[in-house]
Amino acid sequence: MHPRESLRAAGHDLAAELRANRLKDQLSSSGEAQSWHRTSGRLAEGRVSDISVQWGQATAARYVTRDTFLHRSASGFDPTVARLGGGRTAVVGGQDAGQPPAWTEPGTALTALRELEQAARDFDPTVAQVVVDFELAEQDLCVVDHQGLVRDETRQLTYLTVRVIARKGGRVSTGFYTPGVSGPLSGIDMRAAGSEVARRAVTGLAARPAPVGRLPVVVAGGRGMVLLHEACCHPLEGDEVLRGSVYAGRMGETIASPLVTLRDDPTVPGAVGSYLYDDEGVRAAPTTLIENGVLTGWLTDQESAARLGLEPSGNGRCTTALQPPQPRMTNTCLAAGTSTVDEIIASTEYGIYAEHVGGGEVIESTGEFTFRVTNGHLIENGRVTDPIEETTITGTGTQVLRDIDAIADDTTVGAAKCGKFGQWVTVGVVGPTLRVGSLLVGGTHR
Repeated sequence: MHPRESLRAAGHDLAAELRANRLKDQLSSSGEAQSWHRTSGRLAEGRVSDISVQWGQATAARYVTRDTFLHRSASGFDPTVARLGGGRTAVVGGQDAGQPPAWTEPGTALTALRELEQAARDFDPTVAQVVVDFELAEQDLCVVDHQGLVRDETRQLTYLTVRVIARKGGRVSTGFYTPGVSGPLSGIDMRAAGSEVARRAVTGLAARPAPVGRLPVVVAGGRGMVLLHEACCHPLEGDEVLRGSVYAGRMGETIASPLVTLRDDPTVPGAVGSYLYDDEGVRAAPTTLIENGVLTGWLTDQESAARLGLEPSGNGRCTTALQPPQPRMTNTCLAAGTSTVDEIIASTEYGIYAEHVGGGEVIESTGEFTFRVTNGHLIENGRVTDPIEETTITGTGTQVLRDIDAIADDTTVGAAKCGKFGQWVTVGVVGPTLRVGSLLVGGTHR
């Protein structure tokens, strides 16, 4: 039997088990049969190292009742995991899931990745090192519910973390870039990606110390939307709302600048957080979280939706079927504004321009954060001037939403990774350049 036929057969068998094991107080149930291949590794100095190739199959059943949430999972296509009585089960491992897709094989990927590396080195003679960490994955899944509805899709993912180091005299600078696409490597312009990250590194060789104090911060679109994703949107996830996040009980209230319309959208073509159905079989659809500054929605899986008395929003996500789903963001999308980027810069007397916002610390329930700005510039007298050394920005998500005072008309699609309770998923960050009126900027010079 063809692997896809085996997957569908497992899905139909799982649906039958779900129907046979319906609980008295059941609010919802779903099952998932899944197979996957994932290749990850590093390209440095023209050679691939640290290769990891993972494959597996898993089956899971989830039940939401009035009192509890049950998750059972096991390796392989085994619909009997839907039978009740055993409580929560997870058997970590995997069976042979067949031949990996050709595009995920390291040898196939190497040609494209070397093109990126060469483009970075060709950009400027000061480029000393290019390191590309890559993840190539393909997932086949079949999601079912107790009514027998079977939904299947194939998900593909390419996610790169590119780091370029430039050296000149005694100075060293690093450029970062994280291109990604819900598709094969061919969906990324390798030469453009290599040139862009090299430009960031080379520009940083002239960096001066960053200022310190509360300043306006202009955040570039795309990857810069990590600021909103991490600091503002986690408290809008259903489980955080149930735990009493800062937005619990505030539906319909004004929580942001009237300029802000924010959506979670798993239907953005090519974005790394996109899919047809979530991991509980709910059809993907955009969810408006904030409209013109007013809180209008939360992100839910089946469990949190049942507890909140809402319909699931289609945000139940898990790394593989072996883990229970959680309400997670997909593609965080800020609606474009009416200003141009040049107008926003020109109206900023003194501040910083954050080109790449990186990892930091976030308290998910409150949105308190500290993020790194790894490729930034000064804004002086309405002009972007010198690059600055790596610095930090600190604040709270609630204040950021209120302090957004300008949004540009450009929109960029970026990619990031998000961890929550030990599960990592890729997320799209989609949006325009924006300005936050005041953030605490850290650095070495006042």
